[in-house]
Amino acid sequence: MLVLWGIPQVIYLRILIFMRTRTQQSYLSRMVNVLNYIQENLDNDLCLDELAKQACFSRYHFHRIFSGMLGESVKELVRRLRLERAASQLKTSGMSILQISLAAGYESDMAFSRVFKAKTGLLPSVFRNTLKANYPCSSTASIRYITNERISSFEPLIEEELTMNVMIKQVDDIVVAFVRHTGPYQTCGQAWDLLCSTLAPEGLLGGDAKMIGVSYDDPDVVDAKELRYDACISVDDSFIQPDNIGIQTIVGGRYAMISHIGSYDKLSTTYRQLFGQWLSQSDHEVADKPCFEIYLNDPESTEPEDLVTDIYMPLKENNHGKN
Repeated sequence: MLVLWGIPQVIYLRILIFMRTRTQQSYLSRMVNVLNYIQENLDNDLCLDELAKQACFSRYHFHRIFSGMLGESVKELVRRLRLERAASQLKTSGMSILQISLAAGYESDMAFSRVFKAKTGLLPSVFRNTLKANYPCSSTASIRYITNERISSFEPLIEEELTMNVMIKQVDDIVVAFVRHTGPYQTCGQAWDLLCSTLAPEGLLGGDAKMIGVSYDDPDVVDAKELRYDACISVDDSFIQPDNIGIQTIVGGRYAMISHIGSYDKLSTTYRQLFGQWLSQSDHEVADKPCFEIYLNDPESTEPEDLVTDIYMPLKENNHGKN
C-alpha cells in the first residue's frame, strides 16, 4: 500500500477531495455574500475594500477572483444589475423613464435610452409597451437581479476544456535590483531600459540572473496612469547598488506557478483563469502579497506567440503544512 506522509494513499485522496469540495463551497459562499451586498447596495458607491471585506478575501486579489468567477468586473456587474432592475421597473412600476434612468445611475433619460437600446435592441418606451419583451442577460455567470430576495447560490463561470498545469512551489527569498514604473503596464519599457543599461556593463544580466516583473495593481480596477510595476533583475550579495537603481527582496514562500505561453497582452486571461477558476477549485488560499512574473525569453528576439512567462501567485500555508 502506497503511503504518503504516513497516510495511506486512498485516505489521503479522500481527504484531498473533501478539502477541495469544502474550499469550492467556501469560495461560492463568500462570493454569494458579496453578490447580495452589491444587490442590497445597488444605489450606493461600492468600495472594493468593503467588498473584499464582505468576501473575506485579500484586497490585493479580490477583484481578480471576482471577475474570474463571474466573467465580469464589479463595474460591469453593477451596470448590468442596474439595467436589469430598470427593465423590471419599466414593466412593473409607474416610474417615469427619467426616474428609472436616474435610479440606474445615468445623468439623463437620453443617455440611459442609448445604453438600454444597445443592450436590448429596444428603446425603453418601446420595451415598456411590448408585452413579451424580456431583458437578455449578457452575463457569463448566471446571476440576475432578484427583487426583494437574497441570492443563495450562482453558477460560476467555467470555461470549456480549461486545462491548467499549475505547480505548487516553495520559493526562496529573491533579492533584486529594480526600477519602479508608474503608468500603463504596456509602457514599462523605459524602466527595463534603465535597469538593463545600468546592470549590463557590470556583467549582471547573464548567468543565473532572473528577469522578474512585479505588478502591484489590477488594471481592471486601478486607473492606467496609476498602475505600479517593478522591473527587476535578481542579484547576489556582492551587488553594489547604483544611485538610480533600487534594491528589494521578493518574499519567498508557497506559490502556485503556471507558465503562460504567448503575448504579454494576453497575460490577463491567464490571471483570470488562475484566480477565478483554478484557485476556487483547489484547496489553497491566496496570500496577501503581490504576484510576480519571471520572463524566460527576450521579447526583443522572440515572436510574441513564443514568449514564455512563469506567473507566481502567493499562497497561504496549508493547515496541514504540506504542498
